[in-house]
Amino acid sequence: MKIIIKSVLRLLIFLIVLSTIGACSKKMTKVVCVGDSITYGARLDDRDRYSYPAQLQLLLGENYAVENFGVGGATLIRKGKPTVWNELRKIKEANPDIIVISLGTNDTCGMGTCGDRKCWEYKDEYEADYLDFIDELSKLTSKPQIFLCAPSPMVLETPGLKRERIEGLITRKPRLQELIGMIKDVVKEKNIKFIDLNIPLARKPELFTEEDGVHPNRAGYKVIAELVFAALKKN
Repeated sequence: MKIIIKSVLRLLIFLIVLSTIGACSKKMTKVVCVGDSITYGARLDDRDRYSYPAQLQLLLGENYAVENFGVGGATLIRKGKPTVWNELRKIKEANPDIIVISLGTNDTCGMGTCGDRKCWEYKDEYEADYLDFIDELSKLTSKPQIFLCAPSPMVLETPGLKRERIEGLITRKPRLQELIGMIKDVVKEKNIKFIDLNIPLARKPELFTEEDGVHPNRAGYKVIAELVFAALKKN
């Protein structure tokens, strides 16, 4: 009887050790979310919990590790200040399996909007800079799957917008649509994935921060996380 018990115990210990080794050796899928303040989680009282990358982590589960590489004010255009190009080294060091990029909102600034920022003055360089950026990311040893997003919209129906804010957004909104056209061209040329964050949130002021009209509120960030999650699981 003692021999049987000892054998059973050895078997149980072996199975526990085996399952532990399997769990440790299982590779986590690293997801990097690259973008501006909308990726960062601006206007939230707890961005570590409610930003779209944070909510995406919850949706993807424990087999994924999601990192937030959002930088307030970031542009895709190299000549913008600040520009995502300054973050390229950090992104490469992360060596992610999946990269989700949403940039363009700040690239619409310039020529009299957003103070003295100069971005739209270089809009003819946007597509070429995006192609170069994708080329740089494609060199990573992880061979990441890359998703480009049409940035979330500018919603003029948002309550509390001041007249100056409305006038600025009226100027910038068609610019954003022009950039989205360029993003689609980049997606086609590089044969990568596209996520539309623009149309699903358009004309939905309940998803945006009052007196802002550009940055989502908690509910809006959740919708973005769900859209990105659906695209990642599909592909």
